[in-house]
Amino acid sequence: MVSTVLPPPAKPFTLTTLLPDTWYRVHPFDAITRKYAPDAYNDSGLGNARFSPLRRPDNNEVIPTIYAADSHRGAIAEIVLHDVPMPSTGYQHDLERDRASDLHMSAVGLPQLNLVNLKSTGMKAAGMLESALFDGEKSDYVRTRKWALWIWQTMPEAQGLLWMSKQDSESRAVMLFGDRVTVPIIDLDKSEHVINYEDVIVELLAEMGATIAPSL
Repeated sequence: MVSTVLPPPAKPFTLTTLLPDTWYRVHPFDAITRKYAPDAYNDSGLGNARFSPLRRPDNNEVIPTIYAADSHRGAIAEIVLHDVPMPSTGYQHDLERDRASDLHMSAVGLPQLNLVNLKSTGMKAAGMLESALFDGEKSDYVRTRKWALWIWQTMPEAQGLLWMSKQDSESRAVMLFGDRVTVPIIDLDKSEHVINYEDVIVELLAEMGATIAPSL
């Protein structure tokens, strides 16, 4: 059953410190125009993600956000394989669609950050189950975005959110509030088309009991 829990939590969320390191993003990217650059926050107000887009309640301005994962696996799982169904056994992934897309894998350097802990430990501290934020699909994102906005409103020291990837629980994922991150994200100039990571896609699919769809 999809959760219907709305903020506030029973107890406060906890903060965790993320030390500077290299993280990875899968994102649309035009290498010629540099549109949707690796270090660019999304301030368009477009999209339908679990924790974005967000708008300030006082003036309706978009809160810039950016997502990243701590591994190539995590970045692939969070974006390329985001919509793999459950159960996933027998699912056939359209690799040709990935090949034709403008999705790139980019490496970025993140600074030290104070993030709200939405891993199992942090959710437990707040008196919540991980399922309350991560079991729902796209139809539940209006509700989960309310949690992200509540955190932004009530925890001014929070520079973003940290959780374990829903599709690959070995990988950490973050979403940063662009108006709270004062040290720039570094574009490490290591962007490649996502098809160059076909081996990672195939590996993850195999773990899920899924395969690549035959080419037509």
